[in-house]
Amino acid sequence: MLAELGHFALLLMVVTGIGQAVLFSPLWLRSSMRMIAPKHATASATGPALSDSAEDSGFPSVPQPANLFLLPAVIMLLALFVEAALLNAFIVSDFTLPIVSGVSHSSTPLLYRIGAAFTPDGGAMLLWLVALSLVNVLLAVQLRYLASSGPTDANDNRFCQNTLSIVGFLIAILGVVTLIDADPFLRTTVAPLDGRGMNPQSQDILKVLREPFLYLGLAGLGGVFALTLSGLLDRTIDRRLGETLRFWTMASWVCLSAAIALNAYRSYSEQAWGGWWYWDTAENSLLLPWLLATALMHCRAVLEKTETLKSWTAFLGITALAAGWFGAYLTRSDLFAPLPETQLIPSDSVGLLVAFCLVFGCAYYLFWRAGDEMRDRRTFDLVSRESAMFLNSVMLSLIAAVVLIGTIYPLVLQWMTGDPITVGAPFYVEVLVPIVLPLLFLMAFAPALRWRQDEVWMVGRRMKLAAILSLITVLFVSIRFIDLSPAPLIGIGLAGWVLTASISDLWARLWRHPEHGESKYRNLQLLGPRYISMTLAHIGLAVLIAGGSASSIWEEQVVVSARAGQSIQVGPYNLQYEGVSLLAGENYATRQATFILYRHSLPVTELFPEIRYYPIRGVETREADIWHGRDGDLHVSIGDRDDDGGRVVTAHYLPMMPWVWAGMILMLIGGCFSILTRIILRLKKNGVSTS
Repeated sequence: MLAELGHFALLLMVVTGIGQAVLFSPLWLRSSMRMIAPKHATASATGPALSDSAEDSGFPSVPQPANLFLLPAVIMLLALFVEAALLNAFIVSDFTLPIVSGVSHSSTPLLYRIGAAFTPDGGAMLLWLVALSLVNVLLAVQLRYLASSGPTDANDNRFCQNTLSIVGFLIAILGVVTLIDADPFLRTTVAPLDGRGMNPQSQDILKVLREPFLYLGLAGLGGVFALTLSGLLDRTIDRRLGETLRFWTMASWVCLSAAIALNAYRSYSEQAWGGWWYWDTAENSLLLPWLLATALMHCRAVLEKTETLKSWTAFLGITALAAGWFGAYLTRSDLFAPLPETQLIPSDSVGLLVAFCLVFGCAYYLFWRAGDEMRDRRTFDLVSRESAMFLNSVMLSLIAAVVLIGTIYPLVLQWMTGDPITVGAPFYVEVLVPIVLPLLFLMAFAPALRWRQDEVWMVGRRMKLAAILSLITVLFVSIRFIDLSPAPLIGIGLAGWVLTASISDLWARLWRHPEHGESKYRNLQLLGPRYISMTLAHIGLAVLIAGGSASSIWEEQVVVSARAGQSIQVGPYNLQYEGVSLLAGENYATRQATFILYRHSLPVTELFPEIRYYPIRGVETREADIWHGRDGDLHVSIGDRDDDGGRVVTAHYLPMMPWVWAGMILMLIGGCFSILTRIILRLKKNGVSTS
């Protein structure tokens, strides 16, 4: 019964979304007001004239700010009820629903039954709808706050209308797509005795956490999309729009960054060879919107500061959601392999593709029509912060284009020749390196450049310390490792360049800026949360690149056939193999190996890699165990028995690998710091600069 109520609530949510799209539509309001409003005479220099405008007729042309919250709140409540109904079906194992019987089993642990609700097509679409309804409510709150915080005119009210109308349209069309492509509440006449079980590769806590962050990020990009289209409708791509976009751009970027970090660590811990990025379709669908959101974040800052790059910012505001939407389609279609088995439910996702063409065809047409109104009236020199940030955003967009081509190229070639192929890391490394290197080089310059105009000799003076320190780093590494290949060496050098440039610029602003006075704490306050968050993100990226480059240089791998009591030397560690135990998990049987880890003859910890067998699916998985040391990671996994009777053991020592995860965490901290400080300063209104 609860499933039927959830189905009805989903239908109501679609209808309410359509209602929000229509009721807040300025076209509908103007036509209806024009039909019912009486003609009024207005005096003019030539005599009396008739006016048919809604403003002159006495009828309000827009809803009052208090009414902006009603429909979004209703949609949010309906979305929560729909999601609760689906989660209840998974928790109680209602196998009359094919969505439950296809990816769950009565023996699946409760946490993973909840996580299984997010993996099929219908469950993922519902999660996207819930996230978008949350964005709808927060947008209504933000627009109501903006409307009540100062004097407003008809243009401001029309902007609020347009934004909520577009979000309502997105909710309605995604709800229709959910009902057409993969209705999660359809029942079967004959229910199976039990379900097929969850894909063992998806039975992971990181997988469960990744999905909400992914769809929160896509929903945030939906808010950016709505605000951008609203600005295009009113021909107001200006500083105020850039300021309004700030929260949504940063929030989307943080959520997508968290999804990427969780996915990378999940891949790292699940696989036996210690890799953390595979360039497959699911990972590229995460990377595409993140790259464009990063580019948008920089262009939005330029728009807010100098009211330039209007058309480029609007284009990225549309394209970021387009990339995420298309990536969602790719991961749900059966056009690519390999894909998680839980997503290969018979569904061609035609509705999602048709909606993609409809939504973004209209959006790009509107962008083209508004092109003449978005010409930049102001200019900036080639040597300026605007130029550096624009070039960085262009290179980030080029990287996204390369990733997209590498993702869809196998499909095109298979359609033309019939031969299936895969595009892996060698292609991306060869093509992306010439783009990434100048991107990192320019990224260090951008914070040190001045707005509008700067002098080359002054920039060189500011960057002198960073250039010297990065050169010393490259020379030291190249002398210490004379046979080192150039690619990792360049990576370490550029990481040092970005890191030293960020730290030296922060040092100069804190200690040597003539306008900041004597108090270093006051100087830190004057820097503002945006500068601090940017510095943390840049330092985090530099740390990530340094860790990834160093781990590829100094990685050590040992593959042996070990017997109980045998010692294995890997890097600075010694592993003592104690044997394998047969254990029972909640819904699997496992062969768990025990290793005692020693360093300098002193015991450090115990590691327990496993080989798990899931009888419901008949699938075997290998779970590595990892020791995160202060100078590197030790990655241990086991295989089957060798011909000599020993157990195959694979051990990887990855120096500086913790730097990769520390860099990701620093980037996330920088983004969260910007969001939280902005909210706090908005609430307090204490006059501290937020720029």
